[in-house]
Amino acid sequence: MKLKDAMKIIDKHEGGFMVHFEKREGGCLHSDHFPDKHAGEDLFEDIETAWEYAKRFAKATSKDTYVNIYVIDHDFTPVAGYVNRRLKTYRTLS
Repeated sequence: MKLKDAMKIIDKHEGGFMVHFEKREGGCLHSDHFPDKHAGEDLFEDIETAWEYAKRFAKATSKDTYVNIYVIDHDFTPVAGYVNRRLKTYRTLS
Protein backbone atom coordinates (compact mmCIF):
# COMPACT_ATOMS: atom_id res chain seq x y z
CA MET A 1 0.00 0.00 0.00
CA LYS A 2 1.32 3.44 -0.90
CA LEU A 3 1.67 6.12 1.76
CA LYS A 4 -0.85 8.33 -0.08
CA ASP A 5 -3.45 5.55 0.03
CA ALA A 6 -2.75 4.91 3.70
CA MET A 7 -3.28 8.61 4.51
CA LYS A 8 -6.67 8.54 2.78
CA ILE A 9 -7.70 5.69 5.07
CA ILE A 10 -6.45 7.54 8.14
CA ASP A 11 -8.22 10.76 7.08
CA LYS A 12 -11.54 8.93 6.84
CA HIS A 13 -13.27 8.86 10.16
CA GLU A 14 -16.20 6.75 11.24
CA GLY A 15 -18.25 9.64 12.61
CA GLY A 16 -17.18 12.48 10.34
CA PHE A 17 -15.93 16.02 10.86
CA MET A 18 -17.29 19.52 11.44
CA VAL A 19 -15.95 23.06 11.27
CA HIS A 20 -15.81 24.84 14.63
CA PHE A 21 -15.77 28.63 14.94
CA GLU A 22 -16.36 31.32 17.52
CA LYS A 23 -18.41 34.46 16.96
CA ARG A 24 -17.51 37.63 18.80
CA GLU A 25 -20.62 39.23 20.26
CA GLY A 26 -20.63 42.02 22.82
CA GLY A 27 -17.22 41.20 24.25
CA CYS A 28 -17.92 37.46 24.45
CA LEU A 29 -17.02 34.53 22.23
CA HIS A 30 -19.83 32.13 21.34
CA SER A 31 -18.88 28.72 19.93
CA ASP A 32 -20.72 27.14 17.02
CA HIS A 33 -20.09 24.61 14.27
CA PHE A 34 -21.28 23.31 10.93
CA PRO A 35 -22.67 21.04 9.64
CA ASP A 36 -25.12 20.74 12.51
CA LYS A 37 -24.84 17.19 13.83
CA HIS A 38 -27.76 17.67 16.21
CA ALA A 39 -30.04 18.74 13.36
CA GLY A 40 -29.18 15.55 11.48
CA GLU A 41 -26.99 17.18 8.82
CA ASP A 42 -24.38 14.95 7.20
CA LEU A 43 -20.88 15.55 8.51
CA PHE A 44 -17.84 15.88 6.27
CA GLU A 45 -16.51 12.41 5.51
CA ASP A 46 -12.83 13.29 5.51
CA ILE A 47 -10.65 15.75 7.32
CA GLU A 48 -9.27 17.53 4.26
CA THR A 49 -12.76 18.35 2.98
CA ALA A 50 -13.58 19.79 6.40
CA TRP A 51 -10.40 21.92 6.33
CA GLU A 52 -11.29 23.16 2.84
CA TYR A 53 -14.70 24.33 4.09
CA ALA A 54 -13.02 25.92 7.11
CA LYS A 55 -10.80 27.92 4.73
CA ARG A 56 -13.79 28.98 2.64
CA PHE A 57 -15.69 30.03 5.75
CA ALA A 58 -12.71 32.02 7.05
CA LYS A 59 -12.33 33.79 3.71
CA ALA A 60 -16.04 34.61 3.46
CA THR A 61 -16.48 35.98 7.00
CA SER A 62 -15.36 39.08 8.85
CA LYS A 63 -12.12 38.72 10.81
CA ASP A 64 -13.61 41.01 13.45
CA THR A 65 -16.58 38.71 14.04
CA TYR A 66 -15.61 35.09 13.32
CA VAL A 67 -12.43 33.72 14.90
CA ASN A 68 -10.74 30.50 16.00
CA ILE A 69 -11.85 28.43 13.02
CA TYR A 70 -10.73 24.80 12.98
CA VAL A 71 -11.89 21.23 12.40
CA ILE A 72 -13.46 19.05 15.08
CA ASP A 73 -14.31 15.39 15.28
CA HIS A 74 -17.84 13.96 15.40
CA ASP A 75 -17.60 14.00 19.19
CA PHE A 76 -16.65 17.72 19.24
CA THR A 77 -12.95 17.07 19.92
CA PRO A 78 -10.42 19.17 17.98
CA VAL A 79 -8.56 17.05 15.43
CA ALA A 80 -4.86 16.30 15.79
CA GLY A 81 -2.74 19.22 14.62
CA TYR A 82 -5.57 21.76 14.75
CA VAL A 83 -3.43 24.28 16.66
CA ASN A 84 -1.08 24.64 13.70
CA ARG A 85 -3.87 24.80 11.11
CA ARG A 86 -6.55 26.91 12.82
CA LEU A 87 -7.62 30.04 11.01
CA LYS A 88 -8.14 33.62 12.18
CA THR A 89 -7.06 32.92 15.73
CA TYR A 90 -8.39 35.36 18.29
CA ARG A 91 -5.03 35.93 19.91
CA THR A 92 -3.54 37.35 16.70
CA LEU A 93 -6.28 39.95 16.22
CA SER A 94 -5.92 43.41 17.67
